Amino acid sequence: MFLLGTTALLIAIVILLPERIFRRARVAEQRVEHTLRVLNSCQLLLATMADAETGQRGYLLTGEERYLQPYQHALANQSTVRRNLRELTADSDGQQVRVANLDSLLDSKLLMMSRTIALRKAQDAAAALAMVASGEDKHLMDEIRDQVRGLQEEEDRVLDIRTTEVAVLHDSYLQWIFRLGGALLVVLLVSVGAVSEHDIRNGRRSAEALKISEQRFSTIANGIPQLCWVADASGSIFWYNQRWYEYTGMTPKDMEGRGWQCVHDAATLPGVLERWNNAITTKQPFEMVFPLRAADGTFHTFLTRVMPVRNRPGDVLQWCGTNTDISEQRQIEQALREHQERLRLAQQMAQVGAFEWNLQTGTHEWTPELEAMYGLAPGGSTGMPKVWEPLIYSEDREQTMGHVRDAMDTGNFESEWRIIWPDGAAHWIAGRGSVVKDDSGKPLRLIGVKIDITERKHAELEVLRLNAELEQRVRERTVQLESANGELKAFAYSVSHDLRAPLRGIDGWSLALLEDYGAQLDDGARTYLNRVRSETQRMGRLIDDMLQLSRVTRDEMTVAPLNLTLLANHIVASLREAQPQRSMEFLIHPDLQAFGDSRLMEIALRNLFSNAVKFTGKCEKPLIEFGSRQAGDETVFYLRDNGAGFDMTYAKALFGAFQRLHKVSEFPGNGIGLAIVQRVIRKHGGRVWAEAAVNRGATFYFTLGASS
Repeated sequence: MFLLGTTALLIAIVILLPERIFRRARVAEQRVEHTLRVLNSCQLLLATMADAETGQRGYLLTGEERYLQPYQHALANQSTVRRNLRELTADSDGQQVRVANLDSLLDSKLLMMSRTIALRKAQDAAAALAMVASGEDKHLMDEIRDQVRGLQEEEDRVLDIRTTEVAVLHDSYLQWIFRLGGALLVVLLVSVGAVSEHDIRNGRRSAEALKISEQRFSTIANGIPQLCWVADASGSIFWYNQRWYEYTGMTPKDMEGRGWQCVHDAATLPGVLERWNNAITTKQPFEMVFPLRAADGTFHTFLTRVMPVRNRPGDVLQWCGTNTDISEQRQIEQALREHQERLRLAQQMAQVGAFEWNLQTGTHEWTPELEAMYGLAPGGSTGMPKVWEPLIYSEDREQTMGHVRDAMDTGNFESEWRIIWPDGAAHWIAGRGSVVKDDSGKPLRLIGVKIDITERKHAELEVLRLNAELEQRVRERTVQLESANGELKAFAYSVSHDLRAPLRGIDGWSLALLEDYGAQLDDGARTYLNRVRSETQRMGRLIDDMLQLSRVTRDEMTVAPLNLTLLANHIVASLREAQPQRSMEFLIHPDLQAFGDSRLMEIALRNLFSNAVKFTGKCEKPLIEFGSRQAGDETVFYLRDNGAGFDMTYAKALFGAFQRLHKVSEFPGNGIGLAIVQRVIRKHGGRVWAEAAVNRGATFYFTLGASS
C-alpha cells in the first residue's frame, strides 16, 4: 500500500513537474520566436524603405515612370510592415517609444520623397534634385537606421535573455529527471508504459511546435527581397532562403561548406574573408559592401549585414545575415553625384549661385558661387542666419523682403535688388526660388538661385542714356529737317514760279517772232526759233518732273485699301485717249488689292504704264500686262511689256534720277519717271526691281511692304 502510494506520488511528481517545466520552456521558446520576428520586421522595414528610396531617386534623375513602380510597391507595403512592428513590440513600453519615434521619422521621410517626386512631375527637376542634394533626405534615413538599430539592439538583448532562459529550463528539466530517476527506477517497470507514452506525447508536441516555428521563419525569410542566410557560431552557413538560390542559380548541393565563396568576385573575396573572420573572432556585427555574381554571370553590388545571436553569457550561437542588392541605388547615387558635379560646374561657368533657406531655423546654405556674388570669402555665410538681408541696399530692402513674404503664399519668389559688398561696392542681384511646404501648407524651406546682373543693369542705364541722347539728336535733326523742308518748299516755289516765267517769256516771244516776222526769216532762222521753243518746253517739262519728284519725297501718306485693278484701268483709259491712233493691248488682272496712298500709287503706276507705252512704240502688236504673284507671304506686283527692253548690265542705274538707257532720239524723256516710281514704292516700305533683255521686253516688279 505504501509502495503503491509512493509510486503514485512519484509518478505524479514525474508527470506534473516536467509538464510544468515544459510549459515554461514552450513559453520561453515562443518568446524567442517573437523576438526573431521583431528582428525580421526591422530588417524588412529597412529593406522596404531602401526600395522606396531607390525608386524615388531613379525617377528624379530620369523622369521615367518605371522607376516609380518599386517606390509605389514599397509605399504600399510599408504601412503593413510598420503595423506588424508596432503590434510585435506592444509588450515593451521602451520599444513602443522607439517605434513611435520611428513612425515620425518614416512619415517625414515619405513626405519628403513624395514632395521631390511631385516637384519632378511638375518639370522642376532642379528643385527636386536640390532637395535631395541638401542632405536632409540622407539625414532622415540615417536617423531611421539609428532607431531601427536601437530596436534591434534591444531585441538582441532580450533574445540573449530568452535564449538563456530556454537553455536553463531545458537543463532544469533534465536535472529533475536525473534526480527522480533513482526513485523512479523501482517503480519504472510498473509505470514505464504510462511514462513512455507521456514522453512520446510531449516529444511529438515539441517537435510539432518546433516545426511550426521553423515554417513561420522560413515563410518570412523566403518572402523578403534580400538574400538571407544563417550560419553556426564558427561561420559555417547551413541555411539559405529561396531568394538566394533564385539570384545565384545555385543548388543546396552547391552551397555545402564554403560553396558561397564561388559567387564572390575573386578580387574582393580576400577582403571579405578577412572582415568575416575578424567578425567571428571579435563576435561583433559584420557590415560590408561587395559584389555577388548572379545566375546570368553579371555582378551586382550588395550591402551585407550579419548580426550575431547570443546567449546570456554572450557566446555567439548563430549568425543571421542578409544581402541587399544596392546596384541600382549605387548607380542612382553615382548619377546624382555626377549630376550635382555638372550642376556645380554649370553654376560656376554661368556664375549662378544656389541657396536654401530653412524657414524654421532661419539658417542658410549657400554655394561658393553665391558667396562670391555677395563679396564673401568661401564659407563666409556658414552659420549666419539672415546673412543676406543686412547686405541689401537700404532702399531696396523693404520691397525685396515683401517679395519674400508674398512667396510664402504664392509658393514662388522672384525679385531684383541691390547689395553692398563689404568693400562698399554696389552690385545688382536677381533671384528666383520656390517655397517647399508641408501637407498643411506650412512653409518649410525657400530654395532657388541668384545671378549677378550688375553688368546688365549698367548696360540698361547706358541704353537709357543713349536713348535720351538719341531722342535729343532726333529732336535736333527734326528741327533741322523741318528747316530744310521749309527751304526746299521755298526753292520748289521759286522753281515753279521764278523759272517758269522766263521760260514762258522765251517761248512766247519766240512764237510771236515766228508769227509776226516769219515771212521775213529764212528757213534756217525759223528752224532755230522752233528749236528754241522745243528746248524751252522740254525745260518746262523737266521742271515739272523735278517738282513732282520733290513732292513725292515730302508729301505725307494716307494709307488705305486700294483696288489697283481699277486704278490701272483708269490710267490705261487716259493713255488710250492720249494716243487714239495706236493699237495697244492691255491685260489687267482682276481684283488686285493692296494698301497704300492712292494719289502716290497713281503717280507710280502712271509712270510705269507710260514707260511701257513709250518703249513698245516700235512694236507691231504692243502687249502690256499688269498682275501679281505670291512669293511666300509676300505679294509681288508686276508690269510686263514686249517692247525694246534694255541691257541688264546697266540695271543698277535704271532708277536713278536723269538716268537713261536709250537715246532721246529713240525714246524721248527726262529719266525722272523710274526715280519717282522707286521713291513712291520705298515710301510704302516696299521694293522695286526690273528684269529685261534687249528687244525682248521688260518686266518691272514691286512690293508694298507688310501692308500689302
